[in-house]
Amino acid sequence: MPPAKPPRQLLLTIGSLTLIDFLQNGMVAFAAAPIMGEIGASPEEYSTVAAAYASVAVVMIALQRWMVERMGWRRYVQAALGAAALGAVLCANAGSYPAFLVGRMVMALGCAGMVNASRLAVNLIPPSPARFVGIKALVTGVCTGLAISPWLASAIVTADHWPMIFWLTAALALALLPATRILPAVTVAPAQRSDAHLLRLAALAIGSFLVLYVLQRSYYDFYADRLWLVSGAITGAVALFAFIWSESHSARPLLKLRSLVEPRYLSGLTLFTFCYVTLGANGYLLPIVLQRSLGHSWSTAGQFYALGLAAGVATWATMSRLLPRWPSPRKYFVGGFLALAVSAWLISRLPPAPDLWGHVLPALALYGVFIMTLIPVTAMQTFNSVAQDESVFSNAQQTKNMLGQMGTALGVTIATVGQQWLTTLHYSTLHGAVNVGSPQFQETLARYTAALSASMEPARASELAMAQIAQVLAQQSALLANIDHFRGLAALAVLAIMVSLVQKVIR
Repeated sequence: MPPAKPPRQLLLTIGSLTLIDFLQNGMVAFAAAPIMGEIGASPEEYSTVAAAYASVAVVMIALQRWMVERMGWRRYVQAALGAAALGAVLCANAGSYPAFLVGRMVMALGCAGMVNASRLAVNLIPPSPARFVGIKALVTGVCTGLAISPWLASAIVTADHWPMIFWLTAALALALLPATRILPAVTVAPAQRSDAHLLRLAALAIGSFLVLYVLQRSYYDFYADRLWLVSGAITGAVALFAFIWSESHSARPLLKLRSLVEPRYLSGLTLFTFCYVTLGANGYLLPIVLQRSLGHSWSTAGQFYALGLAAGVATWATMSRLLPRWPSPRKYFVGGFLALAVSAWLISRLPPAPDLWGHVLPALALYGVFIMTLIPVTAMQTFNSVAQDESVFSNAQQTKNMLGQMGTALGVTIATVGQQWLTTLHYSTLHGAVNVGSPQFQETLARYTAALSASMEPARASELAMAQIAQVLAQQSALLANIDHFRGLAALAVLAIMVSLVQKVIR
C-alpha cells in the first residue's frame, strides 16, 4: 500500500513560510535605494536598519525552540505570521527613518524563524518517500521567492508604490493563517524545556548587533574610523564567544552546541556559509552591475535579474526528479560550483556594450543554477548525522539559520568594501593614464565638446565635456572593480570544485 500523501494544508504552510521570508527580504534588498529616498534615510542609517533586523533575527532564531516548547508549533507560527504582518504594516505606513526601523525590527520578530519552522514542519510527515514531497514544497518556496522578488520590487518601485512591497507581505502572512491549523498545538513538559538566561541572550543580542553593525558600517567608515570598527568587531566577537561558551557548559542550554560538533554537520555548515556569503555579495553587486555599470533602467535590471534567477526554478524542478534516484552529492557539488565559476567568468568578460540577452542573461541563469543546486543538496546532506534527536536537529537548523544572517551580512561587506577599494585603485590608474596633452584625450574632448556646442556656449560645452569624461572614468573604474570581484569568485569556485572532488566527509 503506497504511503499517504501529506495534507495539502501542511504542504501549503511549508512552502509559504519560505516564500514569504525570501520574497520580503529579496524585495527590500532590491528596492533599498528607493525606500531610503522615501523615508529620508541616509545610506548609513539604512545600514543600521539592516543590522538591527539581522540581530533581532539572530536572537529570535535562538529562542525559537524555547518558544515552541511553551506555545506549541501552531501558536508559534501563527504568532510569527502576525508579527510579520504587523511589522509590514508599520513599514508600509512609515514616513520616517525611525518608524521604518521599528517596523523592520517587528518584522524580524516574525520572519526570523520562518525557514526553520518550515523545515521542522517537514518532519511532521512520517519517514517515507512522502517526506521528500515536503522538502520539495520548502525548496519551491525558496526558489520562487528568490526569482520573483527582483521583478516584483522593480515593478512596484517603477509604479511609484513602494509601500506595496510591505502590504503584499502582510497580505501573504495573514492569508496563510487558516492553513496553520494543521500544525500541532502540543507543548513540552516543564521538566524537559530548555532554559533561556537573560545574560546569555543579552550577550547574543549585543554581540550579533555589534558584529553586524560593524560589517554594515564598514562600507562607509572603513578608512576613516578603522580603529572604532575593529574595536566594535572585537567586542561583538567576545560577546558571541561568551554566549557560545556559556551555552556549551549549561545543563539545560538554549542550543545544544556540543552535540553539533560533528564532521559532517560542520562541513555542511561551511558549505552553507559559502553559499550565504555569495548570496549576500552577489545580491548587492549584480543589480549594481546592471544599473550603474551597464546603465540600464531600474525596471530592466529587475526583469533580467528575475529572469536569470528563474533558471533556479527550472533547476530545482529537474533536481527534484534526480535526487531520489541518484542522491550521491559529489556530482551536484561539482556541477553547482562549475555553474558558479562559468557565471562569474562570463560576467568578468562582459564587453563594453554587452547585449542583455546574449551576454548578461546566460551568466545570471548560471548563477541561479548554482543557488538551486548547492543549497538543496547541502541541506539534505548536512543534517543526516544530527537527525536522530529531534531537539538536536532543531538546534542544528537554528544554528545554520543564525549563521545565514551573519554570512549574508559578511557577503555584503566583502562586496561593498572590496568595491570601494578596487574602484578607487582603478580610478587612480585610469586618471593617471589620462594625459591632458595626449592626442587621444584631445580627440575625445573635442568630440564631446562638439556634441554639446550645438545647444550651449563653447566655454560651457568644454566644461561639461570634461565632466562627462570624468563620469566615464568613474563608470569604467566601477566596471573594472566589478570584473575583479567576479574573477576572484570564479577562482574560488574552481577551488571549490577541486575540494568537492577529493573530500570524503559528505558523500
